[in-house]
Amino acid sequence: MESQIHFVDSQTLTPKPNVSAGKILVSSRDLAWDGIHIEQGENEGFTPDNVTVTQHYFAMNTGPALDWEWKDGNTFRKHRYETGDLWINPSGVPFSHRISGHNQFVLLTLEPTKLTELLADQPLVERHVFRRQHQAKDRHLQTLMQALLIEAEMGGPNGRLYADTLTTAIATHFVNHYSLEHPGELAQLQPIECQRLGAVIDYIEAHLTADLSLSDVALAAGLSKFHFSRLFKAAIGLTPHQYVLKRRIERAAVVLSQGDRAIAQVAQQFGFADQSHFTRTFKQFKGLTPKQFLKNA
Repeated sequence: MESQIHFVDSQTLTPKPNVSAGKILVSSRDLAWDGIHIEQGENEGFTPDNVTVTQHYFAMNTGPALDWEWKDGNTFRKHRYETGDLWINPSGVPFSHRISGHNQFVLLTLEPTKLTELLADQPLVERHVFRRQHQAKDRHLQTLMQALLIEAEMGGPNGRLYADTLTTAIATHFVNHYSLEHPGELAQLQPIECQRLGAVIDYIEAHLTADLSLSDVALAAGLSKFHFSRLFKAAIGLTPHQYVLKRRIERAAVVLSQGDRAIAQVAQQFGFADQSHFTRTFKQFKGLTPKQFLKNA
């Protein structure tokens, strides 16, 4: 069975028929589900170069752990994907992968228009920018995808209403956990600017613990520092510095909640000058000090 997920050139959006997910074992293609598609398959390697998918694209490793390389600028970075780990790629964001050897996967695509249709009560949902997520350990999304896959494998015995319910749950989770909170004037941006913004968000996520400079981030966007700063603030609602601080605090909160490291260690890991600076910034974004956050966790 052939995959129903179509990869396109990230610059021209023309089809790339030579790029295929591999052998498909389960597919929802004959179930007439609206705006969502899921399939399970396997291949002996996957090396797409500078492609994208016009839908929001979710890939979950369902086989043994594997090394997954992805292009970050001009170089490749490597993550170890355990069983159940996810790659989440927003609609239209370019990517290049290197996955060698036998691997098993579940792929899901979600039409961007479904977000507006299903979540009409959420203001400006059609203007949200979504962040790519590498090596996501998201049990909610994993469970929802597995439930939808089982429904497809059984031939859709619960009907379209059941599939629509799962689609709504996936869309809601995606918006709540992978969108930026300040869509700003995104609707006024050109497609190339949206693409550049996606590349910048990806770069920031990959280098949150590094000593990022405005020059570094602007370079990832292929823009001057002045133009980049204006574009970023208009789209996100935060300056690049504010956004980096916000994401560092969000990531630090996750590390703290795991209980493996002391507050001072986490502060150092995420580039704060000292624990006092970390505490002030944490409270600014979370409304609680790290100690208070841990007590409430």
